[in-house]
Amino acid sequence: MELIGRYEGSGLEKPIYLARRADGKVIQMSQLLYAVALRIDGERTLEEIGIRAGADLERELTAENVAFLIENKLQPSGLIASAGQAAPAKSSEAPILGLRFRARVIPARFVHAATRLTTPLFNPAIVLVILAVVAIFDRWLFLDHGLARATQQVLLNPTLALAIFGLTVASTALHELGHATACRYGGARPGPIGVGLYLAWPVFYSDVTDTYRLGRIGRLRTDLGGVYFNVVSAGLMSAAYLLTHFEPLLLAIVLVQIDALHQFFPFFRLDGYYVASDLIGVPDLFMRMRPMLASFIPGRPLHPQVKALRPWARYAVATWVLLTFAVILFLYVLLIMALPRVLATAGQSFMVHLAEIGYFAHHGSPAG
Repeated sequence: MELIGRYEGSGLEKPIYLARRADGKVIQMSQLLYAVALRIDGERTLEEIGIRAGADLERELTAENVAFLIENKLQPSGLIASAGQAAPAKSSEAPILGLRFRARVIPARFVHAATRLTTPLFNPAIVLVILAVVAIFDRWLFLDHGLARATQQVLLNPTLALAIFGLTVASTALHELGHATACRYGGARPGPIGVGLYLAWPVFYSDVTDTYRLGRIGRLRTDLGGVYFNVVSAGLMSAAYLLTHFEPLLLAIVLVQIDALHQFFPFFRLDGYYVASDLIGVPDLFMRMRPMLASFIPGRPLHPQVKALRPWARYAVATWVLLTFAVILFLYVLLIMALPRVLATAGQSFMVHLAEIGYFAHHGSPAG
């Protein structure tokens, strides 16, 4: 267990504190639970923990109170090992629309070394210069030069598409370094960078959980750090184009910026989702989606997780929940409507290939 601290800029009525389990999941805690967890070191007795935590809270905590909190709150949440366990049980569940099958690729120590070199890029003066340079280049690209020549070269030589794909993948990896660098710039400690499966496709990820100990500005900087490094990638490619006049680079520059724009989509766990979460001051919006939807039913009392929100945060979360629900429902409807056509096409393709295999088998010739 790692105690992160108080969540600053919270949209909840009461202050919340955060801790990270052994499996990396962040748990929300009350001030009382945090004070007790803070005093647990494996050596103090329950009475000593109660005295120290009670002094922090300016209230009395008996050994029985501490034992109840540990057995009924801290152990079930996986923060503290139960009796007979060597370590707290790890959870295999993934958050709603969360990343699955994570695999670390770059250890934290190498990420820390890399961010030492890239941290100056978050100097406000450097940020303004890079944004201005890319904006000027984009203005020239879209209004004066265009993409016709670059597109023509790629169509005539399709192998160039592989080079463009490689550049966009490299920019995606740099995107994660941007999150890690922003995390370090704000004073937090970035973790490893790895790969995982999001919904149905592989993605890079960076562990910036330690950013929760920062204020709202620091968290928002980390949220936007990846998009900013996409802009840095576009700037580097723009400089390469000015040196080489290699037209296909222009397509890569556009694709990198399109990827950056799609990150602002707030209805999945992309950068825009975390921006919305930190602006509202609620650590996990998806966790409150079901309680909020239930609270919309006439005659139903407000769910405790909804009641815990400040009035303005309640309206903001309700708006996000309604929009997210509508978007996900719309996408599901599109998928269901397209499914018969997809299955029919797949079946037709299967029958065509099956007939070809039968023909070549009958005539003694290999298929191909």
